[in-house]
Amino acid sequence: MGKKESKQTQDLTKTSARKHWIFSGILLVIFFVSYQFIFDSKLDLGGDNGGYYILGKALSTGHGYTNIHYVGDPAHNHFPPGYPALLAVFMFLSDSVIFLKIMNGLLLAGSAMLLYRIFFKLTENIQLSFVASALMLLNMHLLKYSTIMMSEIPFLFFGSLTLLLFLNSSQKDDFYKSPSFYGLILVSSFAFHIRTSGIALIGGILLYLLIQKNWKFLLSYFAGFVLLGIPWFLRGQSLGGSKYLKQLFLINPYRPEEGTMSLSDWFTRFGNNLSRYISKEIPHGVFPGVKVNYAPDAVEAQWFVGIICIALIVFGLYRLQNYRTFFIGYIAGTFGILLLWPDVWFSVRFMLPLIPIFLFLVLFAVYEIIDLIAKKANMNKNISPYLLLIFAFFFISQLKELNESAKKPYLKRFNNYFKMGSWANANLPYNAVITTRKPNLFYLTAKRKLTGFKSTADYNDLLDNLDEKGATHVVLDQLGFSQTGRYLYPVIQGNPEKFQGLHTIPNPETYMFKFNYEAGYQGAWKQSQDANGNLQSVKHGQGVMKDANGNVYQEGTWNNGNFVQLNVETND
Repeated sequence: MGKKESKQTQDLTKTSARKHWIFSGILLVIFFVSYQFIFDSKLDLGGDNGGYYILGKALSTGHGYTNIHYVGDPAHNHFPPGYPALLAVFMFLSDSVIFLKIMNGLLLAGSAMLLYRIFFKLTENIQLSFVASALMLLNMHLLKYSTIMMSEIPFLFFGSLTLLLFLNSSQKDDFYKSPSFYGLILVSSFAFHIRTSGIALIGGILLYLLIQKNWKFLLSYFAGFVLLGIPWFLRGQSLGGSKYLKQLFLINPYRPEEGTMSLSDWFTRFGNNLSRYISKEIPHGVFPGVKVNYAPDAVEAQWFVGIICIALIVFGLYRLQNYRTFFIGYIAGTFGILLLWPDVWFSVRFMLPLIPIFLFLVLFAVYEIIDLIAKKANMNKNISPYLLLIFAFFFISQLKELNESAKKPYLKRFNNYFKMGSWANANLPYNAVITTRKPNLFYLTAKRKLTGFKSTADYNDLLDNLDEKGATHVVLDQLGFSQTGRYLYPVIQGNPEKFQGLHTIPNPETYMFKFNYEAGYQGAWKQSQDANGNLQSVKHGQGVMKDANGNVYQEGTWNNGNFVQLNVETND
């Protein structure tokens, strides 16, 4: 009898292993079919992908973690180094943008493989695990960001690997003998160094160990993580502290003149973010086919779908037998950060690594509800998880949108922007320093040193800042970003002597100016607001006018932009 049972067990194990291989193969097919269908070879226009590329290039060429597109190659202290380090490794094979995009795609495929195993460990339901993983590979948000050189998909991969290693090591009393434990420390630390918000992932692990009172594992893991995290922290402190924290405390990072957050501002921001995530980001992220209106006031239907979605996530957590506290900690920690993040930045992107988990929990909840109903109705037959594939209709229709977007050329204003970069590469001296709104993107075609401009309505402050940075040229674009029109354009308009036009690309007009700090007016200004609330400045008070060589040819007093009086010394 024992031999017979043993053989049955072996047969079941072989059958299960065969199913795992089959499902893994099907997942890869789903990935390759959907990925090639939606693949977009164009650069993302946000700018961060350009920054990551530059940092990866700096590391791969031996320049260290520096901004090689800025004068003096200053040390970088904004993006954590994990993803640039990964790019640097890939760049030893190829620095092609398309190649690096494809590597991100392969990381998405790898994430699906890992999450399939994780879901199976959590539920022991191979069909449900497959359905959840398959639908994740049809999610337009995950697919879209897998074609962009950004950190979300790499974090999803290493975050998933972290969770799998944790599941494999946390159940062992002699965990310190397990390679999974040391892999967990290394991989989770690397995930944190890919995205700083990944601290929530670490928090979820620590919360689970705390609830389980697994003190040895908790203290050992925490010590290992801190040890690996200290170098990056100390480096950041030596360079002036975290830029993320500085942005967090500004009312509007795009308008620093509005000042820092008050107590009431925190409540307002929290409320705005909470409303948006419930009514827009969560339902749209989990089910991209659910259309959302990003107007300030969400329609009732959006609220209804969002609340239903959150209710299913909560019920899925409730029905989860194992590692519930980990997921609660991870989700709560992530949204603790997101709800306090500046509400001028909003997108499904910020919660992207949670989308597969939310999708799994929703599907798990629906399956559990159907199963409970079936049991109440005394149905003997088990409900097939394959029925949940009906949710694919919420996903497939959106892939056509990504396909159409991939086929479109750049928007004309961005196309002109990149053309101006190519013109700069061909016509400006190698030591030129160009000021522009999107230096990370402009560098990829211009191959010249770049700098941004200060967000200030004070003409003298902005001009002095350009001079301090060694700016020799300025790009006036029409990309649509408010800072250009609010800060840069008025300065150029009010100081025509300092900005000599060199090149114009029409429709829409994109300008390249040569900047001469010494030329034109230097003195006092008077600020006023136009009908639209924009600040404008006029010459008002003591000042001088200089020629292109910096020689004074007029000195005295201006009143509301008009020269009214010579200085006595000049008159004599």
